[in-house]
Amino acid sequence: MEKPTENEPIVEEREEVMISRFSDGKPSLRTAHFLNPTPSSIDEPIPKLFSLSGSSLPHTFEPEEWPLRADFKGWKRPTKSWLFWVEIMRPKYQAVWEKAGIFEAIMSSTSSIKKYNNLIIGLAEKWNPRTNTFIFPWGETTLSLEDVMILGGYSVRGYPVTFTGNSQELKEVEGKLVHEFMKLQTYFDKRVRQTKWVGNFMGCGADIEHEAFLSFWLTRFVFPNEDGMIRKAVFPIACLLARGEIMALGPAVLASIYRDLTLLKETIVGSTKFKDDENDDTVLAITLWSPMQLLQLWAWERIPALQPEPNVIHLPEVRSSRWSKVKILEVENVRMVLDSAGETFDWRPYAKVVNCSQFREFYKEKEEWILVDGNMSRELVSFALCLRPSELVGFGSGCIQQYLPHRVAMQFGIDQDVPCHVNRSNETQEIAWNNYMRPIKYRKLYVPSRFFESDVTIRYLEWWKKLSMPMVVHQDVLKGIVRRKRSSRQRPKRIPWVKAKKGENEASVPPGFAPKLNKEENEAFQVPNNKGCATAGPFGHDKSSLASVEGLSNGEAAKIGSSKAQNEEGKASANQSGVEYDRENISKFDESEAITLIASGLEARVTRLEIVAAELKAAFKLKQMQSDKAASQNLCP
Repeated sequence: MEKPTENEPIVEEREEVMISRFSDGKPSLRTAHFLNPTPSSIDEPIPKLFSLSGSSLPHTFEPEEWPLRADFKGWKRPTKSWLFWVEIMRPKYQAVWEKAGIFEAIMSSTSSIKKYNNLIIGLAEKWNPRTNTFIFPWGETTLSLEDVMILGGYSVRGYPVTFTGNSQELKEVEGKLVHEFMKLQTYFDKRVRQTKWVGNFMGCGADIEHEAFLSFWLTRFVFPNEDGMIRKAVFPIACLLARGEIMALGPAVLASIYRDLTLLKETIVGSTKFKDDENDDTVLAITLWSPMQLLQLWAWERIPALQPEPNVIHLPEVRSSRWSKVKILEVENVRMVLDSAGETFDWRPYAKVVNCSQFREFYKEKEEWILVDGNMSRELVSFALCLRPSELVGFGSGCIQQYLPHRVAMQFGIDQDVPCHVNRSNETQEIAWNNYMRPIKYRKLYVPSRFFESDVTIRYLEWWKKLSMPMVVHQDVLKGIVRRKRSSRQRPKRIPWVKAKKGENEASVPPGFAPKLNKEENEAFQVPNNKGCATAGPFGHDKSSLASVEGLSNGEAAKIGSSKAQNEEGKASANQSGVEYDRENISKFDESEAITLIASGLEARVTRLEIVAAELKAAFKLKQMQSDKAASQNLCP
């Protein structure tokens, strides 16, 4: 089902029978609010279901034992020189940063966020590339523009990152930056290291020091690409920001994270094709360049079982400083924690009081309909952009991702109905940007109360139950898994997994657990007998997936990420014979897979019976030994 989004209101108000998703409350008829597009009639056909169980993932959650190495190159922590440079530039340019909407983003770059690899891997398992959302047994969520705006401090409105400006002044300043860049190049290396750039400009008092400062910030923290190098491509953006112009950095950053989550999900799926007994030394290595620390902050804000002890913050500290240098709370099995997080998941963490923080304008005490006109505030315009489906234009050619907030309406304090399909507008970056910044034609915008607890429609609840039915089969399969070590590598000490309440996770299992592949997927990752590795597409490109598998020597890994472009969208050659892998197979579920699920369940039950029989046999043998020992003692004088 496809529905237009151009002329309809962002939020629709109507009477519906609503029910709480996680409590035992009774349905009630009330006035509800929904993000469009949704079915407007009870007689309208329900959208087609996609499966929670269509992808093949490792049977047990032990990322350290998988043939996978993820290198998060975009996860940057501040250096001492950067902290010092911010300190000396802030008094002079804070007003300009606030005008350009980057003050919070620059201050967020001074937070040092420790990396928890297993958490990012666990979230990537739940990623659905078809919808750019996480699919948990208990619901659908995602990293939204609101999260990027609050946690990263990035503006979601303004000029696109593809805009370079056309004034003579901008061209002259950009020319000066390029001239300094060329002076720092060497005969043998045309690249310029960030350390050399900082040493050349920090505290120099030059008329382009501010632009050089922003160029470093954009290169290192916002759009990193080549490790440790300055990117000339960010110079036009730096020049515009230095003059107080607002740039829409938020959608570009979010597009890069969506792209990398898809790439990471594909690589996790690909890692299951390497058999322990045949390719012990084979490792899939993937390099990701987006600021994935925002994803970890998103999880920490919303999932209490994974949340470290946050810092106490005071104004004007930014939200990310809550988590700067905190000690990571490690759990034994991130997958199980995520799957049982439904009842405690915080849908609106930013609408709650945190120390002395101030609320954004769209976190209101009471619900309100706001008149949409030329006097609408910057924050309310930003909130409107967070609420409507659109195309996200990334930094770099080909990086366009779809944004579907109507699938996760509860994250914005809005009621949830069955989400409708949204047509793509991604033929070119210009078309995609026009879709993102299309005018708000409806006269009013609904802003919910920050105290409101949203519900779901009866129709949505029934739709979701059908969606999660295959996971019941997965529960039986998971219980039948016998853990087997892949290698002799030492495991780090961990805090035991935080157990959920009894019954919390008995009706369903992780959508990430998967059965045997169907025939097409089995062929997609056939690996030659020699040791192999996989490579995948570049930074800044939407057309990236697992690519050709080539033979390498033992212990050698290939980098997956940001260097080579792919020719076909959503597909890539998976072996030298040219077999192709379709990205949509990650989310697709058909009858053959359902049969495989049932077969896997039967195999798991047989395995459990064998284990029980072995335990009974051992217990009987032990009892017999004890009886023999007692009898021999009685015979002794």
